[in-house]
Amino acid sequence: MSEADLLQPGNIVRDRWKVTTKIGGGGFGQIYEAYDLVTKENVALKLESAKQAKQVLKMEVTVLRRLQGKDHVCKFLGGGTNELYNYVVMTLQGKNLAELRRSQTRQCFSLSTSLRISLQILQAIESIHSIGFLHRDIKPSNFSMGRLPTTCRKVFMLDFGLARKYTNAEGGVRAARPQAGFRGTVRYASVNAHKNKEMGRHDDLWSLFYMLIEFVTGQLPWRRIKDKEQVGQMKEKYDHTVFLKSLPSEFKQFLEHIQSLHYEDKPDYEFLQTLFRTSIARR
Repeated sequence: MSEADLLQPGNIVRDRWKVTTKIGGGGFGQIYEAYDLVTKENVALKLESAKQAKQVLKMEVTVLRRLQGKDHVCKFLGGGTNELYNYVVMTLQGKNLAELRRSQTRQCFSLSTSLRISLQILQAIESIHSIGFLHRDIKPSNFSMGRLPTTCRKVFMLDFGLARKYTNAEGGVRAARPQAGFRGTVRYASVNAHKNKEMGRHDDLWSLFYMLIEFVTGQLPWRRIKDKEQVGQMKEKYDHTVFLKSLPSEFKQFLEHIQSLHYEDKPDYEFLQTLFRTSIARR
């Protein structure tokens, strides 16, 4: 990130978290590894400048706190704000799935690994939907494997800065806005997202479908195209059944299910999980 670093190694946040190194700078902030002086473990510290126009960390904290106790979620350790920055502290995880895929010899995972990882991502997506939020930026770099021997085969969902509440006070689905504005990442966005339509639960699943294809084949047909409109048109015209050649036969039903869904619809997560489990059992 071009912004000056908000913290330096050795800085201590709220008398508890001692910064060791900067591990990332995203579009909206900075991420540091820090040492928790109370629990004696390494943690992740996410910051955004209090001065920046687009404040997303408040949403991150809201969603992360609501998700506590659910599977595939980092533990929330603290958060707050001062004159300089807003911050959130959570468990530190291992490498993200984008880094891991690119580090493979053929830039792809085995089919078995792809299915197991994607099933866990499906479960994580169901968790966030169950608390009334959409993620809206489902992509490999927003999922990490655990860092410890006990969690290293477990997938964790990260980054809730673009999340949106899709339910109203009564628990029903909010009315869709006619023009919602693009959210997400071009490579993995659904056709709806490209059209600036209000995103629903099924749009997070479209992104999972595109991730699965990339995990298995190492690439998506539009990977080299940067232009959002061009990619949107390509996705709309593309015969998605071509992707099924790379996947177990069950995934015809996965594709048909997500194609059948509209904004208000609740996906049949159990049915989709069963498709994964059946195909994994045969591997």
